[in-house]
Amino acid sequence: MYKKLTMACMAVAALAAFGIAPAASASPVLTNAGVAVPVGTSILGTSTETPAFTGAFNVTCSKAVLTGTVTKNSGTNIEGTVPVGGAVYVGTGTGGDCTSGLGSTKVTVNSELCLASSASDTLSITGCEGKSVVFTLEITGTGPCKYSTAAVAGTFTTNTSPATVKVTEQEAKKFEGGFFCPASGKLDQDFDLYKNTVEEPGLTIS
Repeated sequence: MYKKLTMACMAVAALAAFGIAPAASASPVLTNAGVAVPVGTSILGTSTETPAFTGAFNVTCSKAVLTGTVTKNSGTNIEGTVPVGGAVYVGTGTGGDCTSGLGSTKVTVNSELCLASSASDTLSITGCEGKSVVFTLEITGTGPCKYSTAAVAGTFTTNTSPATVKVTEQEAKKFEGGFFCPASGKLDQDFDLYKNTVEEPGLTIS
């Protein structure tokens, strides 16, 4: 059963995942072993389930890794960034690419990603500076399909280590590519959060 991808990759993603606001608290804080994580700390998000993009054809990856930096952890807000190249998706296709109904598919996140906590139990992932999240699905022997969405929303777990961020059925629409590219698709992926590497203790949101 396909789990639907995020971005792109996202991403998306991921993708995703260092700006967080727990449902039970109006003052979220990101901690490591009980200590607030300082601004500038490197954060790693590793996928816990198969990242997928579901549309007219399905794209699935074996693993996604997001590497970013905490830019705010004030006790009332958490923010972070993932640079271009900081979201990596791999699969069982040619050269480690992901797979789809049309063959091996390379997933590339084209945007810098900015993540920020919200007032509810969601986080928002954008392309930074008012830009959209953009990612490309490049099908071997067919060509690239480029997608965008203004923002990707996610949910997260609180008071667990590692904290898990979940992106579910977030729609992205095609703005570039041939007739074979689906007009739109939905992104799904989960990430566990760590400080620097998976060998470090998992991060907690409380």
